[in-house]
Amino acid sequence: MNRAGTAVEVPAKVPFLSSLGQEFLHERTHIDRVSFLMARDAFRDIAPLLDAACGSTRDTPLGHLLGDYMMALQRHLPDIMEADFPRLARAVGSMVAAAVAPSADRVAVARRQINVRRKERVRRVIRKHLRTPTFRSSILCRLVGMSRSNLYRLFEDTGGVARYIQRERLLEAHAVLTDPATKKSISAIAEDLCFADASSFSLTFRRGFGHSPGEVRSAALAGQAPPAMPRSSEPAAGGDFGELLRGF
Repeated sequence: MNRAGTAVEVPAKVPFLSSLGQEFLHERTHIDRVSFLMARDAFRDIAPLLDAACGSTRDTPLGHLLGDYMMALQRHLPDIMEADFPRLARAVGSMVAAAVAPSADRVAVARRQINVRRKERVRRVIRKHLRTPTFRSSILCRLVGMSRSNLYRLFEDTGGVARYIQRERLLEAHAVLTDPATKKSISAIAEDLCFADASSFSLTFRRGFGHSPGEVRSAALAGQAPPAMPRSSEPAAGGDFGELLRGF
């Protein structure tokens, strides 16, 4: 980006604030760009903050969360109902204000939004390490730069981080077992996903889904639909989007 003779390099996934009322020259790489146009009349309360930050990048922890937030909203735009528009505007405004001009009050207002994006970041790291035998909460804290207490608070509603990791491993095992092309044995799948042994894996699997790994495998090989999972074990479609709007 170039403004008034000053060049600004914007890293990937880092928000850059500009105004359509000012001239900017920019060079785009092959990387896609997500743009949010915020009408001044709709965001009068934070307009002075945006004016002061115009032409700057938000290469900060909250700025990175804002970048994640914007991409999440882009993915969920087709799900937005007209009735959600007012709440969506308030939610976006609170998140932008917290990232552009952090203060205790602004961060408090956007706390739910911030936590949703933090949780999503942690989830991505967990998914990446489902098959890492040494992966545990202390390593996760280091990878996401978060204290153990803050990490636990994020996942308190799911029974804690360790329980969430086990749930994700069980869901991954279920997905593998429902693939008829999978040639691995049940014990090999259990070992691959870091369960102590096939026996404990089968017991935990049955507790989580109400049926055994063998029953899921047999249904897949027979070309049948897998046994239904309990609703509590099913990934919540659009759940994060609901969290993004809750409270606004």
